[in-house]
This record gives sequence, C-alpha cells and structure tokens, in this order.
Amino acid sequence: MRYRVLGPLELWNDGRQVPLPPAKWRMLLAVLLCEANQVVTTDRLIEELWGNHPPQSAPKLLQSYISRLRRALTDDTGHTLTTHVHGYRAHGYRLIVGPGELDAHRFDDLITQARRELDRNNPDVAATHLTQALDLWRDTPFADVPPTPAIETETQRLHACCTQARELRIEARLRLGHHQALLDELHTLTTQHPLREGLRGQLMLALYRSGRQADALAAYRDLHHRLTHELGIEPGPPLQQLHQRILNADPTLLTEDQRPKPLRPAPAPPATAAVPSPPDPPPA
Repeated sequence: MRYRVLGPLELWNDGRQVPLPPAKWRMLLAVLLCEANQVVTTDRLIEELWGNHPPQSAPKLLQSYISRLRRALTDDTGHTLTTHVHGYRAHGYRLIVGPGELDAHRFDDLITQARRELDRNNPDVAATHLTQALDLWRDTPFADVPPTPAIETETQRLHACCTQARELRIEARLRLGHHQALLDELHTLTTQHPLREGLRGQLMLALYRSGRQADALAAYRDLHHRLTHELGIEPGPPLQQLHQRILNADPTLLTEDQRPKPLRPAPAPPATAAVPSPPDPPPA
C-alpha cells in the first residue's frame, strides 16, 4: 500500500491507483494519515469531518465511511484500519502505515538522514538526500482535500519542513562551493520568507563568495530595516557577526579554493664552496 499526501491525496494498491471520489472519504483517510499509527477517537473524527455541529446520523455515517475505506484498502479483516472498542461501541480507529508507505514519512526520514550527513561533514550525500526529499513534493499537501483542523496543522508542519529542507540543501551546496549557482534560488526564497534570518545569512555568504561584498551588505541592511520597523527587534547575534565579518572582508568566509595562497619564501641561493687560500710563499 502506498499513500501520497505531498500534493493531491492518492492511494495506491499493487501499483494501481484507487479512486477516492467522495470528499468525506478523502477527509477521513487524510485525517487518519495525519495521525498514522495512532488511535483517533470517533468523537474527534466526527468533529474533523463535520465540525462543531454534526448531524445526528454522524456516528452511522462514520461507520459507513470506515467500511468503504476498508474496501478501498482491501482490508476485509480490519488489520490495516483497526477498530478500538470501548465497552460495546467503537471508541476509535487506527490506520497502520508501514515504513516507506507514506511519502510524508519518507520525506521526514530523508531530512533526518541529511542532517546526520551534514553533522558528519558529508555535504554531497546530504544534498542528495535533500533533493530526493524535495522531489517527493507534487503540490500543496492534501491539495484536493477539504481542510480540517488536523489537515491544516499537518500542512503547516510540512510546509515548514519543506523550507527547512531547502535551507539545509543550500547549506550543503555552499559547503561544496556552489555559491554562484544558488543565487537565484536564494533570491526567490528570501523574497518568499523576507524575515527568515538563516536564509538571509546564506544569501549574504553566497553574494560575498561571488565577489559581491556590497550586495551582501545591502542584503543585511534590508533585513535590519524590516526587523526593526516591522517587529521592533534587531537581527540575531549570528547574523550580526556574519555582517561584521563581511564588512571586514574576512577571508576565512571564502572557500578554500578562493582564499589567497600564502607567499612562499624565496629559495636561498645555493651555498658556494670555499676557495682555499694560496699557500704562503717559502722564506727567502
């Protein structure tokens, strides 16, 4: 079974996409995927699907949707979509999702692996993991599902993780010396997230390494103006320190290939052999 939520909701079974036409079916599956492997109570599912004023028939309708969803999952025995009973009635449901079955889980796992590789100073491997993670995105998460509180919360989380993934990939590529190739992406991201200091610092560093010190300093001034006028705060110490280092043209901010090579001392002239003095003349 495969579930795809990083875009329109899709359910795949044995390589075949399973249609989920009714909106309430998609909402139910989406909420269960937001809480994958966790029990979601019937009361909460009713609230997610119908809000604060559900119809009196909501419990029976929910049972009907659960049955239809099980058929879509070919789960006649209820081993994938399990029922949790309290007394004589269903208390909640749990959708069991295995490793690699949900693209959002795969996305999270790849980011975790990339962070580990960055800590190990393997930026090339980290960049590969992050590209694989970002390639899983097809559109806005749950793009064709009517919003519910659980879906909105998960969508916001995934969007934040996506921005973090792009920021981490930029960090990995900066370590690899790809500063000039990153400028367009950084300008786009800082326009989308004008107050995000991490991205602004990466833009400043990429500009400085591209020989554009004045533009790097201008990028800092723009953020400083926004923060002080919109939020009444100063940039954080790390960004202030980076600004000062760029202002001082700190060569240690450059890549190893860009740093000026130390001058080698001129080789010493070869030693000349001492010429023996002529012997003293014999006495007269």
